Amino acid sequence: MNFPGDWLAQRAAATPDRTALVFEDKVWTFRELDALVQTMAAAFERTGMRPGCHVAALLPNIPEAVLAIHALARVGAVSVPLNMRLIPMEMTMLVEQTEAEFLLYSDESRAQVLETRAGDCGATTINLSELSWDARLEGAQVDPAPWDAHSHSSVQAIVFTSGTTGTPKGAMLTFGNHFASALASAYHLGVLPEDRWMLCMPLYHVGGLAIIWRACLYGIAIVMLERFDETAVLDAIERHRVTMISLVPTMLARLLELPAAGRVLKQVRVILLGGAAGSPKLLERCAEVGLPLAPTYGLTEAASQVATALPGEWYMRAGSAGRPLPFTRLRIINDSGAELPPGEVGEIVLSGPTVMKGYYGLPEETAAAIQDGWLRTGDLGHLDNDGHLWIVQRRTDLIVSGGENIYPAEVESVLLQHPAVSEACVVGLPDEEWGQRVVAVIVPVDGAAVEAEDLLALCRARLGGYKLPRTIRSVAELPRTPSGKIVRREVARMMQSETMGAAESSKTEGKRNGKSG
Repeated sequence: MNFPGDWLAQRAAATPDRTALVFEDKVWTFRELDALVQTMAAAFERTGMRPGCHVAALLPNIPEAVLAIHALARVGAVSVPLNMRLIPMEMTMLVEQTEAEFLLYSDESRAQVLETRAGDCGATTINLSELSWDARLEGAQVDPAPWDAHSHSSVQAIVFTSGTTGTPKGAMLTFGNHFASALASAYHLGVLPEDRWMLCMPLYHVGGLAIIWRACLYGIAIVMLERFDETAVLDAIERHRVTMISLVPTMLARLLELPAAGRVLKQVRVILLGGAAGSPKLLERCAEVGLPLAPTYGLTEAASQVATALPGEWYMRAGSAGRPLPFTRLRIINDSGAELPPGEVGEIVLSGPTVMKGYYGLPEETAAAIQDGWLRTGDLGHLDNDGHLWIVQRRTDLIVSGGENIYPAEVESVLLQHPAVSEACVVGLPDEEWGQRVVAVIVPVDGAAVEAEDLLALCRARLGGYKLPRTIRSVAELPRTPSGKIVRREVARMMQSETMGAAESSKTEGKRNGKSG
């Protein structure tokens, strides 16, 4: 199966006057967007970009970033979107890791780029804010690339995993991956001519990148915000008649704090909720308001969505990620690779046209992740009798204490039942006797005082003794990735440091009292 042709050019020819992009008070049609992309692509070629070269991009959600995604595809270059929160050392590492020959940036990210050694590792830096391109220039041509534009097997982008479990890996996503993902999502959620998809997710996140290609293929408008701001989101939904929006739980929770949230969010057709599992409290609040929620499970390596619950049915199975999307095969397997029946927890594996080509420059990691055509997600879950997917935990987050498996999400769900707890993160710390011990970190509601004994009493009433937290700490906020996921390794590191500090203090005090350590 192959999908030749330049998608934006074909869309501009089919519906030239339909709105393609809205940013602040500016509006571009597909014809205008295509013309701008053509001039930018021509400028890229003048800098020496060619089919197959890797181009890193440190860009916020601005129109130039959208144009660059299409322009790089038009000249055949591979996009390498970089996290805007990277420190210079991290950025340099990823530029080197992907062998990027160019680094795009804007006035907004100029300072970050100047602090890196991008030039030292051979990357030519280009400020899009200063690049000479103008839609009014006539005759801007892009030389025909010696490849089949937007072909099924061509890599469109190297998108880094969120890195919550270690060093980020660059997933090679092809045009075929994006096409299959867009098609499956359209089959599942439907597409209407008047749809407008709000883009407030960062473009270096697969959830944000996916919207660019889906809107182009569907012929619908993108309403883009430079950054997430709850007030700006609600205002843009009303002003620009947004019908679809992609959010992570943190974003949705912040929106629901605003008085007008319920009224405004009920105007949209679909609220895709992904990036992390929504807490029971958040889902309960959504059900009370009657939001058209579509909880989803996805990952970078599968070009975004894998399973999605439909608006109108999710509340009957609150906590489920819904059924797998069309064209995706999903199984639950045990440690031996045998498929498990409904109700039994195991590793989630999947296959289909959305699965990445592999991790760039990491053949061993690719071989470990994709086995016999099946992507090993490392996530634990189960299917119910109706084929709905329930996520239990990331395998790497599993706690093994005294030979017993403990799912942090199960303990967290109990802690979140306390009315004074807004967020919870449970991790395992090394323990000489038990292998690991359970530690919980909670964020109180509005700084409320929460007694650890009260939380332990709640856990004792609902959990087996081996699952009880041995330590509970309150913090003002939990460390998160830009996409809203809690960074468990940071929580574990924080608690490990605290434990070691307490142990050292205890030893010192013991020596002062004439006791051995």
